[in-house]
Amino acid sequence: MAERLSKSVADDLLARIAGGEFRPGDTLPSELALTVAYGVGRNTVREAMQSLRALGLVEIRPRLGARVLASRAENALASSAISALLRDQTVHELYEVRLILEPAAAAKAAVNRTDEDLRAIKQALGRFRVAYELGAPSWKEDIEFHQAVAEASGNSVLSRLLAPMADLLSNARQATSAIPAAAERALHEHEAIAVAIEARSGRQARTAMATHVRSAIWALGLLEEADSAPTATATS
Repeated sequence: MAERLSKSVADDLLARIAGGEFRPGDTLPSELALTVAYGVGRNTVREAMQSLRALGLVEIRPRLGARVLASRAENALASSAISALLRDQTVHELYEVRLILEPAAAAKAAVNRTDEDLRAIKQALGRFRVAYELGAPSWKEDIEFHQAVAEASGNSVLSRLLAPMADLLSNARQATSAIPAAAERALHEHEAIAVAIEARSGRQARTAMATHVRSAIWALGLLEEADSAPTATATS
């Protein structure tokens, strides 16, 4: 019951942020004000605020309250998807949506891409490769590459669908990109996708992208296994 209440509070605050009632830089109402406004206890409000913080939408400052961070969640699609993230298994569901949409986007990019689109894809790939070789975080370059592919599809709806999804999964991508094997696989898979798009092979591009998204799901599974593993204790 308490979990449902905190989700309801978080969902409503998300809608108010997305609707522009609270803008980046604004401070949300105090904990006491929210308990009164929603008719719930302080623990429920705290859980709701922690959900928003975990999604990167607010920062919680001691004695100052919660401040809204800059976000691309201002449109209705992003608001709905962020709200969905508060439910169990939603990260997996979003990866399943990626597996449905992104291979199709890659296939269309192979057919519809312009020379300018191809340059954008190769530039994003180059930045990803440099980050990987330097051992630097590459998750932003990963998002850039996928967005370049989506835009090359020539279908503006696809790119608008995938952009907020990339924002929602940025934390997961940041975590999985820190796995060396996952980062190396991602580089080789990005290269295969770019080659297929350059060759205008829709079938190869679709297959390469599907392989890549499945690798991302594999990396997510590694994180979950590590998180659920029992902590070893020293013995005398």
